[in-house]
Amino acid sequence: MNTGMKKLINGIDFGPVWAMSGFLNFYGDGWPYHKILKIFGINLKSVTLVSKTVTLLPRVGNMPLKKNLMPVELLPKSVYQNFWNKHALNAVSLSGPGAQEILSGEKLHKKTKPFQLSFMSVADRENERLKELDGFIKILLREYPNYRAKIGLQLNITCPNTEHDNPKIKEILKMLDMCDPLVEAGIPIILKISVEMPIPNVLIFGEHPNCHGICTSNTVNFGSMPEKINWRKLFPNGSPLIKRNLNIPKPGGLSGAPLLPLVVEQIKKLRLAGFKKHINGGGGILYKKDVDKIIEAGADSIAIGSVAFLNPFAIPGIIKRAEKLFTK
Repeated sequence: MNTGMKKLINGIDFGPVWAMSGFLNFYGDGWPYHKILKIFGINLKSVTLVSKTVTLLPRVGNMPLKKNLMPVELLPKSVYQNFWNKHALNAVSLSGPGAQEILSGEKLHKKTKPFQLSFMSVADRENERLKELDGFIKILLREYPNYRAKIGLQLNITCPNTEHDNPKIKEILKMLDMCDPLVEAGIPIILKISVEMPIPNVLIFGEHPNCHGICTSNTVNFGSMPEKINWRKLFPNGSPLIKRNLNIPKPGGLSGAPLLPLVVEQIKKLRLAGFKKHINGGGGILYKKDVDKIIEAGADSIAIGSVAFLNPFAIPGIIKRAEKLFTK
């Protein structure tokens, strides 16, 4: 069990509890339902911000946003929640105003606590995706001197709500190569992967000097891993998002309770296979006891997200448990 000490990444303390990308919106302001959590005394200040995934160019996606970056829809059609069985399905598809607006925002400039940005290239072809990453890196390097806090970058390479959520190994290695100027500036790189990614692939990425760790797990493609996920039991009538008249090529990504055993299994296999770098484990952490499962598997920190709407009153206990086990 990885307990009793802080796990720094490139000399930066990102804390024991990270937000899943999108959990706290772009700047840490959260979403409308977070106001309800505050009424009940649920405090998220100790959770490390990982921004909602940023794209180079503005993108409407399946969840249109207002100018204040809150959803236009009070109950977004692109998100389905099953409170009884503690799982959710989303097809938000990376809605956002683009990198220039987010990275130049004063809210990020003024932060003093370490945080992470999340970025994903969404173009149709590999060369175009690499150009998008190059454009993002240039903007970040231009804005970085204005930041007061230490930051990290999560490269989101497995979001199921895009057409290329499983890029080839060579493409990801090229992306890591391109991060040289960020690493030289002191910005660590964390790969955001999913439990769908083969262990040998993760090990290859972990050998790259510009990969300082991984965050697992992203949501899982609807219908994927049928040998481990009983999709018919979870969704007996098919994907509920398809019935909401969404213009989506895929039925969304699964989060919540079904992910936890898969994340635990993946982390254990990675450690047994010799993966030495930081592992941030999350997906289905809905109870205090789930923190122990992730840590015992070999994680160095945890991430929370869907618990905020599937089991919100467990959040204080989850945070306290993680802080107790990870921090001295």
